[in-house]
Amino acid sequence: MQLHTIWSDRGGMHAAGGTGPGDDDATLVVASRGASVAVVHAAASAWLVLRGSAALACREGRFNLARGQWIVLERDARPLLQAGTDGLVVGIALPARLQSLAAADGGLFTGLGQMAPGARGDALRAWRRCAPFARNAGRRQEVARLQLEPLLRLLAVQQAGFRELVERCPGRSLRRRRQVFARMQRAWMHMAGNLDRPMRIPELAGLGSVSVWYFTKTFQALYGEGPQAASSRLRLAHAARLLRGTRLSVSEAGAACGFENNCSFSRAFRARFGVPPSRYRVAVAPHAANRTGTRRQAASASAP
Repeated sequence: MQLHTIWSDRGGMHAAGGTGPGDDDATLVVASRGASVAVVHAAASAWLVLRGSAALACREGRFNLARGQWIVLERDARPLLQAGTDGLVVGIALPARLQSLAAADGGLFTGLGQMAPGARGDALRAWRRCAPFARNAGRRQEVARLQLEPLLRLLAVQQAGFRELVERCPGRSLRRRRQVFARMQRAWMHMAGNLDRPMRIPELAGLGSVSVWYFTKTFQALYGEGPQAASSRLRLAHAARLLRGTRLSVSEAGAACGFENNCSFSRAFRARFGVPPSRYRVAVAPHAANRTGTRRQAASASAP
């Protein structure tokens, strides 16, 4: 098989895939320091943020990824990833015939999570072992599937927690339970990728091609909360991040997270965090200022 490698650096823009005979081959990607990579063919993809941050837009929505986070997307997602100015992101795009190699029980699931301790260094070493990279260039070379297996196993380890969730899904066979879990994860990812609006249950059920009744019952049994509660929790967590890390007003933060008015936002925020959003911002402001001051002092000390 052939392996396509891409290293996009310092604001570069590269595309993974195309319309040639090698479109079914795997593609390894590195994006760093403000560079972008777009997956333009139908392939499942996985991304790990090793340093800094990254923004990713895809069919499921928009995701702001921090250091140590990973995300796996379905084959029709066609993501566009941009590394932050201090970012380093590694990724892989897999054709359907290679996805089953990623795990002993049948491959990777779409999802979002935090890498296990020590996994960032392991990931970078695994990418480097697979093939050499040329800065701001792409190349193809012949590789054996065995060269990709350590990398795929590392990705599968990040999803080890999904096995218990799969067992909770209805179905007599493992294959059926995996299918159900994949459908529920598709809905969950759309909630996580659209934090600017509440998601309607019929819309989420339609993503998995199941009835509203079946979707609601299965989602509750699988994740321990209903879809509306999960959507509200994700949006409120995003609002808390905006209050901590931006200068948006309370009403602007609420509107950015899909709340119709400031009253409903404040009421939901207080029920979730125990304090209204205005008091929450005041409480976290000294800690944020201390972290900023520490970084500035460190930068001043290291400057020539």
